[in-house]
Amino acid sequence: MYNVLIVDDEQIILQGLNFLIDWEEHGLEIAGQAAIGLDALELIKNQTFHILITDIKMPKMNGIELLEEVKRLGKNIKTIVLSGYDDFQYVKSAMKLGIEDYLLKPVNEEELSSTLQRTVDKIEIELSTKM
Repeated sequence: MYNVLIVDDEQIILQGLNFLIDWEEHGLEIAGQAAIGLDALELIKNQTFHILITDIKMPKMNGIELLEEVKRLGKNIKTIVLSGYDDFQYVKSAMKLGIEDYLLKPVNEEELSSTLQRTVDKIEIELSTKM
């Protein structure tokens, strides 16, 4: 099982993602949740996560700042951005930080599911080439 961290300041998203996707089917487990980027960063420092699903617009530390800190820490976490903002600057900034995908809210179950599967496939390929 690969660990997933979900970060979003909207409780409905945090709760809804638990039930939207069959996480086990993808070999995933929601191992952490946070409502703000600062809390997520503390979790990332102290636990192992393989996939980060984050919002962009959050108080105190936005998603882009969180991604920059994750990179600075040298953590190899695949990232999927969920955002209510269809803003090219956000997309461009997130892409420069190496995200897997930028999905718009409301989240489409099939789109998120296929993105998760592609991400898991990438993780498995990377792990197999390291052996």
